[in-house]
Amino acid sequence: MAAVCHPFVRRISGSGELDRFGGWSGKRFQATGFFRVEKEDRWWLVSPEGNAFLSFGINHLHPDLWNQDYNRDAWKARLDLESLSGPGFREALKTWFLQTCREFGFNTVGVHTSLGIVNTPQPSMPYMQPIRFVDIPHWKTEIPDENFVDVFADEFARSCDRMAAQFAAPARDDPFLLGYAMTDCPLLTEEDCRERPDVIGGARRKSRIGWPRRLRNLDGKAPGKMAYVETVRDLYRGNIREFNATYGTRFNSFDTLGAAANWRPGTDLSNGTETRDNVEFLKRVVAKYYQTARDAIRRHDPNHLFFGDKINANTDTLDTVLPVTSQFTDIVFYQMYARYEVQRPGLDRWSGLVDKPVVNGDSAYTMITDSMPRPFGPVADSLEQRAGWTVEFFRSAFSRPEFVGWHYCGLIDASNRVPRKQDRQHSGLLDGYGEPYPLLKEALEECTAKLYQLASGRS
Repeated sequence: MAAVCHPFVRRISGSGELDRFGGWSGKRFQATGFFRVEKEDRWWLVSPEGNAFLSFGINHLHPDLWNQDYNRDAWKARLDLESLSGPGFREALKTWFLQTCREFGFNTVGVHTSLGIVNTPQPSMPYMQPIRFVDIPHWKTEIPDENFVDVFADEFARSCDRMAAQFAAPARDDPFLLGYAMTDCPLLTEEDCRERPDVIGGARRKSRIGWPRRLRNLDGKAPGKMAYVETVRDLYRGNIREFNATYGTRFNSFDTLGAAANWRPGTDLSNGTETRDNVEFLKRVVAKYYQTARDAIRRHDPNHLFFGDKINANTDTLDTVLPVTSQFTDIVFYQMYARYEVQRPGLDRWSGLVDKPVVNGDSAYTMITDSMPRPFGPVADSLEQRAGWTVEFFRSAFSRPEFVGWHYCGLIDASNRVPRKQDRQHSGLLDGYGEPYPLLKEALEECTAKLYQLASGRS
């Protein structure tokens, strides 16, 4: 695949230059031709050319945000186009995007971005490749029970292999690919799945069944049901009477439990033993899911990093499943919208639990405006405060020895003037017409110029 010079900003403090991937030559490792991780004094990503790399990414380049009734004329003028349709728009938007990344200091295309724009005709900067083997993200208001698929079934393995053939095989030799990420904050724990009066879209959300309840209610021929019975048989040391005492059931044996479909569609959250059973079974489900997904990717692409799901750390999910997922991933990939002081205890726990590099794959700080009355994320009282929180997190997080990436949410304002953003909005680094918020731009320019100096403990 032809290479294009990386657009990352090259005015950095401290010794060393940046290679075409954004890697810092001030710290060298063995070059393998692909991104990888290595620990020396701290965790680092390593560029294909063998230079230290820390990922400061940008999310949400979605072309429709640039082509709305309220801002279309402004973008025609900014991009010097007569129409925002056809290949001319895509080419001009990519050129503008790369220049904007250069100005702000972004060096990675985050997982929530239209790769059809930024990777056409070839990649120009490191990027994340989404590969969603299961469709259970936290932000969807409707998720059918069937989406909690039986990951123990042979069909799931075949499905993963088909998707890996589609997405991973074509990218196996691409040096600009940082790695693969799966579902955006999948619904895993009871806390994730419970009924909520308000969600990102603004509508009331019914409770979701989740993997433990879904699989334990399948019939006896389902591999997932067999795995559930095996799990609880071990937990209860083969004593069906103890199991019955927990659930108020009258099964004669665990074989009888295995044959019973739809035997317990709900969960009694006040029943601590049932909660324990579900958590233990969930860990087994997640292990099977991750092993199957990782192995499918590796068959078609043995060269790139496996990030796994972007796991929700604003609930109990990451704390629950990290001991399992970290056995399969190269990175701890999480999402948490919070100031650094709120994220810090979690980062302390996770780095104490597993020795892996960490990336926050989607977060930012926001501010209420006339067109963004309900922005998603921690809401600052002023632009000055928003910029201050941004600098605080950047400097504090990248100073940590395990922290190797922050992917920012997002590029331009997604205001309520966009029909799909009526109920909930996202603040950008620029307004919907492409004008930057000066304080934010200045703050990030200063931060990114000192990124490697900061991470090396020399700031």
